[in-house]
Amino acid sequence: MNSGIYSALSGARSRMQLLEVVSNNLANVNTVGFKKDRLNFESLISDARQQSLARGVNHSRVGMRYTDHGTGTFQTTGNNLDLAINGPGFFKVQTPEGEAYTRQGSFRLNAEGTLVTAAGYPVVGANGPVNLPDADVVIDESGRILDGEAIVGEIAVFDVLDPQQLEKRGDGLFAAAEPAGETRVANPGLAQGQLESSNVNPLEEMAVMIDAQRNFEALTRAIKSYKEMGKAAELGRVG
Repeated sequence: MNSGIYSALSGARSRMQLLEVVSNNLANVNTVGFKKDRLNFESLISDARQQSLARGVNHSRVGMRYTDHGTGTFQTTGNNLDLAINGPGFFKVQTPEGEAYTRQGSFRLNAEGTLVTAAGYPVVGANGPVNLPDADVVIDESGRILDGEAIVGEIAVFDVLDPQQLEKRGDGLFAAAEPAGETRVANPGLAQGQLESSNVNPLEEMAVMIDAQRNFEALTRAIKSYKEMGKAAELGRVG
């Protein structure tokens, strides 16, 4: 069987996966603190002898899916409990499944006066959960929470040794399958009354989508041509 059809088939599948990633990025362009995903592609044939046997036809597949943790732009909200991190690091929150990290600083007070995320998860401060008398407080760049002259709490920001260990868990959360090495950020440069936007650039994503779509269409035409020439057995659908 001509190995060219395998090259076209693996290429088409890779472009489908790329389109799924880009579509998800675009769907979250307005999601606070969202971090876009990217794909790395790798060759299926790297050995010199294999390349010779394949007669120059190579095959590709998705080698790794990773998250781009680049900082998004800041938006002013005027809400005292909205916070953005001007630099690396994450807020830490407590979920029913354990501790998780997030860049979504859209916080509020629950009925008990505990600082929580939009989804209701308690924010982990320097000394455990953060409890406030009300939302009329000042939060400085270092994370100290002041009610008048009194320090009533402290927001903690943590940097993770390898952010690629973190997996997306929904609600803007990241968590690691294994304990992630973390350090507390001494001066996180918190911006009160602001939120970090998604780091998705819509124009960039659209360009990637158009290119991937064109490549996918070209590869599916190639697969159809091989079938019409009788050079391929039934391989099933791409997907």
